[in-house]
Amino acid sequence: MNLSIVSYMDESATWHIRELQQTLSDLTGSKASLLSWEPHLTVGDGVTVDDDQFQKLVNEVKTSAVALPAFSLQLSGFSSIDNRPIGKNEVSTPYVLYIDVIVSQQLLDVVSAVEKITRSGEKWYHMPSPYLPHVTLAFRDLTAEGYQKGLAYLDGRSVDITTTIDHIALVEKLPDIDVERTRLSLS
Repeated sequence: MNLSIVSYMDESATWHIRELQQTLSDLTGSKASLLSWEPHLTVGDGVTVDDDQFQKLVNEVKTSAVALPAFSLQLSGFSSIDNRPIGKNEVSTPYVLYIDVIVSQQLLDVVSAVEKITRSGEKWYHMPSPYLPHVTLAFRDLTAEGYQKGLAYLDGRSVDITTTIDHIALVEKLPDIDVERTRLSLS
């Protein structure tokens, strides 16, 4: 199974992000961010594991997670890319609109802990290097025309959202949807 390693936004941040995603969906026609999964922050490379390896991965992440404290994270500003790296067997356009994340030491500690666990495993997706933390607003089915409309809408706008990162989730990547398999609390 292909797993994404993420942290979901808290309820308040999710509400604000969903409003932005809906506005952009109405404007651009892109619905993937609304339909495939909740607003989240990727904290590790996407890994491929079999059923036997899954429980081992859960145990390793759980051991690391309990040693890391929950923390607040600031989301601020909009950005975009038109050359998104596509995961193995993933169907997607190269366009992405997203909210920037202000990098903190606590976030880097989570990413580092996950990287140590997944370093030697098979990957279906590699995070951008250097790390580019973000919360996606529109992607996967975002067309070139929709991308331009989204850029025009976001131009001159600002966003500042604070969220709490209090878990690491392992999410199975299926063809049309992403399904959370487990959520492990930070201490």
